[in-house]
Amino acid sequence: MCLAKVYEATKGDEPILEDIAHMIIDGDRVEVETLFGEKKVFQGRVRQVDFLNSTVQLEED
Repeated sequence: MCLAKVYEATKGDEPILEDIAHMIIDGDRVEVETLFGEKKVFQGRVRQVDFLNSTVQLEED
């Protein structure tokens, strides 16, 4: 199983968070939860989702 990784659009190749199992987008707020129950909330928006590579790029407002 290959779960998503979250990246900051302007910060290169290092993921902010890995093993993303759940994501809620609410306006300029993006809440993600890992397979292991770790939750993080980011201010900004989703710039890109790449299903083939299981990546999500976030962009700060």
